[in-house]
Amino acid sequence: MEKFKRFFLLCFSILIFFGVSVQAITKEIVEEVRKSVVLLSVSQLEDPPVNARNSLCSGVVINERGHVLTNFHCIYKQKTILLYYWNEEDWTEYKVKVIGEDPLADLALLEVIGLERKVPYLKFAKDGDTYPGTEIFALGHPMGMAWSLSKGIVSSVDRYARHPYIKSIQVDAAINKGNSGGPIFNNKGEIVGIASLIVSRIDQNAGVGIAVRSDIAKHSLTSMLETGKVDRPALGVMIISLFGKDNHRKKILKDNPSINTTIPNTFGLLISDQNKPNNPIPKGLKVWDTIIGINDIDINNDVEFADELRKYKVGETVSLNIIRDRRFIQVDNVTLKVFPVPTDQLYGQGLTIPIPKN
Repeated sequence: MEKFKRFFLLCFSILIFFGVSVQAITKEIVEEVRKSVVLLSVSQLEDPPVNARNSLCSGVVINERGHVLTNFHCIYKQKTILLYYWNEEDWTEYKVKVIGEDPLADLALLEVIGLERKVPYLKFAKDGDTYPGTEIFALGHPMGMAWSLSKGIVSSVDRYARHPYIKSIQVDAAINKGNSGGPIFNNKGEIVGIASLIVSRIDQNAGVGIAVRSDIAKHSLTSMLETGKVDRPALGVMIISLFGKDNHRKKILKDNPSINTTIPNTFGLLISDQNKPNNPIPKGLKVWDTIIGINDIDINNDVEFADELRKYKVGETVSLNIIRDRRFIQVDNVTLKVFPVPTDQLYGQGLTIPIPKN
């Protein structure tokens, strides 16, 4: 009898363990997310004809005021932006106003014109709740297939796109053109990322999708609501990453014949001479200085550099630890500038995604 009890308790414990750890998404959550995801039809024409093949993107309602978060590349240089909801009782074709832009993070904030009802909105997942292996879902309009759901897992939480400032998650859920701007969400219906791009040699899903991480999207949203933009701190210098390898230093010397100092055999960031005349190097720094720390925090590469700068605001001052002519020097009171975003270089002519014929 005692052995039977132990066996029963063991089986019961296993059932509880798997019941807690494998939580399937419910139909109700999927339906609620669908109501929060919008379809965006965009065109570079001011008044496109009825039969025009506009481009499609996704977006997600992000607060009780009905604001919609989407990708910047979806609205960049678009003269017509129309929005539709998943609602059988609302077939309205809404126009929108762009009230916030964050080109570096590929995010934009929209205000819906003429909306007179409350729309369900999604919340962000808590920081740290998402990890490799987390089950996730993507909802959007891939290849013109409106409000399609796909499923996968988080492959990595430590990717970045366009710049080390923009932390991203990698997912293997199928996303394609048309998913841009839509939510990547967990089985609670919480946003863990905003779909941004795919990595593929054929320009279609290859199991490697990139989404702006929720903590970055939250920061961007807060700033766009307050000021309509997102300013990030920068030193205002062009840099070259050092890898501490002799062949790497030789290549730098070959590519930059104007170097007149010894490149240290270390990791760090070399200040280039490619700085623009209208953006002078901060006082106390010189071309070919090697930055190895911020406020005595070691810096090995551009990712660590960006991670440390994120802790400060534009206009604040920092101390830099540098190497100059084989000497360790501390440069104090370096004022942080606004990071300049080369929008046209990042996005070219804007969105040109064709919609396939039915």
